[in-house]
Amino acid sequence: MLKIPTGIFGLDELISGGFVKNTVNAVLGTVGCGKTIFSLQYLLQGIEDNQEAVYISFDLEVKDFLRIARSMGWKLEEKISDGLLKVGRFQVEDSFIDSELVKFITGKDMRIVIDSFTPLVASLETSRARNEVNWLYKTLRESGTALITVEEPFFGTAGKEVDVPLILADCVIQLKNVGYGEAYSRTLRVIKHRMSPHLNSVFPYSILEGVGLVVEEKRCEGFEVDLSDLPLSESTKEKLYRYCKDGILKPEEIQKIRRRLI
Repeated sequence: MLKIPTGIFGLDELISGGFVKNTVNAVLGTVGCGKTIFSLQYLLQGIEDNQEAVYISFDLEVKDFLRIARSMGWKLEEKISDGLLKVGRFQVEDSFIDSELVKFITGKDMRIVIDSFTPLVASLETSRARNEVNWLYKTLRESGTALITVEEPFFGTAGKEVDVPLILADCVIQLKNVGYGEAYSRTLRVIKHRMSPHLNSVFPYSILEGVGLVVEEKRCEGFEVDLSDLPLSESTKEKLYRYCKDGILKPEEIQKIRRRLI
């Protein structure tokens, strides 16, 4: 079974090597938990693997998307100019079928991100939502491997529109920003991963400038590293030093981070 590396440091080990090819994978979480950064890392990995990448939003213009990428130290303007990355903002008020959004993602073996999917589903009538989402997921799977972000409703709010895309997705990853102390202030859990084994525990993760999301689990023997050439804050470098020493990051991942920043 072909797997697609997620680009999230430490996640592939939790889902047996990555997302299953030609599937729809949902990232569920509240505002501020890192869903958009997760999406950027997923696209970056694809671009570095010479895959066409597509980012679709209902809020962000291209300039806003690039501003978020630059805040992480990632320069993606050239990737857009080269045609490896397409960024589009769309509104779908009635149906996915024959919409400009669907025309935008027509292709094969692409990495596709829809960030966030919730406004799209909320615009549909409840009675039609499941059929519409099912049809769109089929289209996404035919075009490549897709990642969608879904807003988790706050406690006490109605959130039925969230259920349909999660039920129909092949994989669901939940991000939480719980705020119960530094060690577990952010947690990641794989709720389901069809057609492939996955670990069921809750794992702490962090978000670092220039790096993105890092699942804080030991994956190799610790090693020493020189990070003096990286254009990062001292606090970020200190965390990276610790992640290397504790075996949370691998030597080849440090080289990947370096290539993206220098």
